Amino acid sequence: MKKIYTLLIAIAISTSLISQTFLTEDFSDGIMPPTGWSINNLAEQWINNVDNKAGGSAPEARYQYSYLTDSTRLISPQINLSGYESVILEFKHHVKDSWNDDISIGVATRSGGGDWNIAWQITPSGNIDAEELYITINNDDVGAEDFQLCFFVKGELTGIYYWSIDDIALFSAYNTDCEMETVTTYPFILEPVLIEGVVCNKGLSPITSIEVSWQVDNGAIHTSSYSGFSIDLGEKYEFECPDLFNYPIGTYDVNVWLSSVNGTTDDNTDNDLYIKNMSVISNTVYKRPMMELFTSSNSGNSAWVNAYFNPWSEEHADSITLIKNPTFRPGPADPYYTDESKERGIYYNILDWPEIWFYGNGMEVDPSLMMYIEEFYQEAKQEPGFASIVASRSTVSRGTIMDIDVTILPYANFNNHRLFAVVFENTTTGNVGNNGETEFKHVVMKMVPDQSGTAIQLYDREPITITQSIDLEGTFIEEWDDLNVAIFIQDIDTREVFQSTYAIENANFASDATLSELNVDGTLITGFNPNVFEYNIELPLGTTVVPDVIGIPTDENATVVVVPANDLPGTTTIEVFAEDLVTKLTYNINFTVITGFEVPEAINVKVYPNLTTGIINVTGINNANIEVYSISGKLLSKFNNSNGQIIDLSSQMGGIYIIKISEDEFTVTKRVILSH
Repeated sequence: MKKIYTLLIAIAISTSLISQTFLTEDFSDGIMPPTGWSINNLAEQWINNVDNKAGGSAPEARYQYSYLTDSTRLISPQINLSGYESVILEFKHHVKDSWNDDISIGVATRSGGGDWNIAWQITPSGNIDAEELYITINNDDVGAEDFQLCFFVKGELTGIYYWSIDDIALFSAYNTDCEMETVTTYPFILEPVLIEGVVCNKGLSPITSIEVSWQVDNGAIHTSSYSGFSIDLGEKYEFECPDLFNYPIGTYDVNVWLSSVNGTTDDNTDNDLYIKNMSVISNTVYKRPMMELFTSSNSGNSAWVNAYFNPWSEEHADSITLIKNPTFRPGPADPYYTDESKERGIYYNILDWPEIWFYGNGMEVDPSLMMYIEEFYQEAKQEPGFASIVASRSTVSRGTIMDIDVTILPYANFNNHRLFAVVFENTTTGNVGNNGETEFKHVVMKMVPDQSGTAIQLYDREPITITQSIDLEGTFIEEWDDLNVAIFIQDIDTREVFQSTYAIENANFASDATLSELNVDGTLITGFNPNVFEYNIELPLGTTVVPDVIGIPTDENATVVVVPANDLPGTTTIEVFAEDLVTKLTYNINFTVITGFEVPEAINVKVYPNLTTGIINVTGINNANIEVYSISGKLLSKFNNSNGQIIDLSSQMGGIYIIKISEDEFTVTKRVILSH
């Protein structure tokens, strides 16, 4: 604890140095241009885009193509750089489909509102994947009290489809400044994992060694050293800490920080600490793959895709969730196109080729890969589900309102997630276009309440029910008895769909949350009763491993969550959620460990062989009582007043058995393993 406390004090002291950062902009205010910024010429081509193609967090700034030969600039506020001779500009960007040598993108600076001086410029060719740039600016504009910079596009503006920009920072670099940029360990933990991350050199001197420390709550501090590299300004280093993150079910804040840079204290400790929220999952279920397609009855390529995909999707109808958004490209727009589908297309950056579709585990798949759809599906099936969903919807007729009830049972804490309910029609024919198709499947009619879904906050094993109503008047519905509703939970930043399902018409979900069996290390608990919820089991002397517990629900559609005891003695909790995901019963198994003491007489007691095929010998006893138990505590046999005993377990199932031996002066237990 002392080390992390010292770090936080250092961070507090160093806040006076933050003046060396002159400008930051991440476009999170959702407006274009951002406050204090301006646009010179073609302002309509710059948008605040709900995307993160540049590699930051959505939203981002985006220039979109124009049919002109011209120039346009996104201009910063004025910045006072008095006294400085050099500054660093950092930003993330991404270029989509640049094909013309007569277009340039870049950064320019000016002072006093004068002429622009180019600081960085390229003529992009093709795509530029998301990258982070560091540009040193030391021209005559630096040092002015009215310094400005701009991002510009000039030339034949049709030559670039779009340019995304995010996470702009202008700063004067420290000599030694290493940033703990991110922790990349997946935040939902199924088994012990390594703490991994990325550091970035933000200073002028090369970074040649670091120490990385991490700590959970007030626990032990884990420190690892890394050397043998040299990273310059803007370069990154990926680290992997050797100590495992191994904690019980729950949610944790993991503090990861740079405890040393180049063998000393970092010049700037403001960016040395990264806090990662991580959840150890309480349960996993089948994750139903979600497929959201973008298609058009005026697209020949869409017809080609559907000819392959529709038979496949019908074959897998019971194991996937599927919706199709009509799009506005290529022109004319699909007859059933809506602004909601347009917004979903923008969200996925699907603006040009409507046959490109999005796969619900975070994968975008090009139609040229359609022949591999089964492989993609099998890969998605292997992803664990971290939540269960049941949903019901009412029957509707023309002009009426549909009611939708959704219950979610999460197995971790989730934030920044949204619940989507999408009303679609199974088969439509009224949206025929010019591509030769005569009927269409799973066409979206309405999103509930709209394309943004419903913001939700989920907590481990705390079910929530969300009830919504939607008026379907004015939609493109053809047959009111041919409707369906897709339900899914999505991380709005990563686009990962954590679970999906279909709503069942007028569903009535069962409320039976009892168990039919409760097993400890594979053996049914003695005297188990579905209506008895507390059990006490005494384990052999010296037992340190918490037994495995399995609960079998009476209703196969119920969900059983086992939360093991953290140590012994302790309690393993079995929570059973009925099919409705709301009704819950809790069973507890309280484990204790036999306490005993060795007296001289007990030392002579022998039970052998320890690994037996059935016959066990007990020697070194005098007028003893012997009891034989299964690992679950069931008494199998008893022998009184024995001076030596042969016990036959050959009729029992293989496993662990406990032999309890008592004389007047002592009680001793022995553990033997039966293997046929």
